[in-house]
Amino acid sequence: MKKLSNLKITVLSDNFVSTLIPPLIGEWGFSAIIETDDTKILYDVGNSGYPVLYNAEKLGIDLKKIDYIVLSHGHSDHTGGFGNPELVKKLEGKVVIAHPSVFEKKLLNWSGKLEYIGIPMNLDEMEKHFHVILTSQPLEIAEGIIFSGEVKRYGYDEYTAGLFTTKDSSVVGDHMKDDAALYMNTENGLVTLTGCGHSGILNIINHAKEVTGENVYASLGGFHLLSSPKDKVVKVSEELLKLNKIGPAHCSGNLIKSLIAEHKDKFIDAGVGKVIEF
Repeated sequence: MKKLSNLKITVLSDNFVSTLIPPLIGEWGFSAIIETDDTKILYDVGNSGYPVLYNAEKLGIDLKKIDYIVLSHGHSDHTGGFGNPELVKKLEGKVVIAHPSVFEKKLLNWSGKLEYIGIPMNLDEMEKHFHVILTSQPLEIAEGIIFSGEVKRYGYDEYTAGLFTTKDSSVVGDHMKDDAALYMNTENGLVTLTGCGHSGILNIINHAKEVTGENVYASLGGFHLLSSPKDKVVKVSEELLKLNKIGPAHCSGNLIKSLIAEHKDKFIDAGVGKVIEF
């Protein structure tokens, strides 16, 4: 697998902003742009799409010049930007890569009620604007960059409580088979990028190793530990701290951030506006 000589990740949408200048905006959700010497990938489009548009402009990023859009999973805080006509117009004609289950009906038990939290476009509508590639298998998008496909479970926790979908005219628990990551191979080792990490960040790291045959150097993105008991978060942090760099974002939760932040040489504050280079 080719090693990337230059990898830059810029967070465009997150719950928190990590810079004072320029003034940027955040919201619950996630989006980041990945840039190498010859490839630009937009990973997720945020919740409303407004921070992606606004922050990209402020940061001097031309969204029309991206090559691919990769979706981490089908939840609206990562795909809701497709309901924003201005963002869709800027991205029109791009290649969208995702797991086939990304278009399943996504439901959340929120305060005792089932709420729809899926993509604001069905597949037919998406294909009117984009070239869609759906795969459950790993896919090398560009040299040195792999879309994970369906993440194998290795016995570590997945984070799917309260999530549902429909199957055979029934509402069933959603095990988030569409939860997908990016694996990027740098001179220092693999960098994994996750949207929410519903399939479990430790499963994702082990899957990255198996798919690529490389060691993981850094892990960034949502780890979905915000509702996990303290003892479980501590155990995950102990495993993550075996890596060189860790950037908990979005739904990771404050506890994992504080535990990792104690190790200043490893912690990356991965909020809006953060530029991470490897």
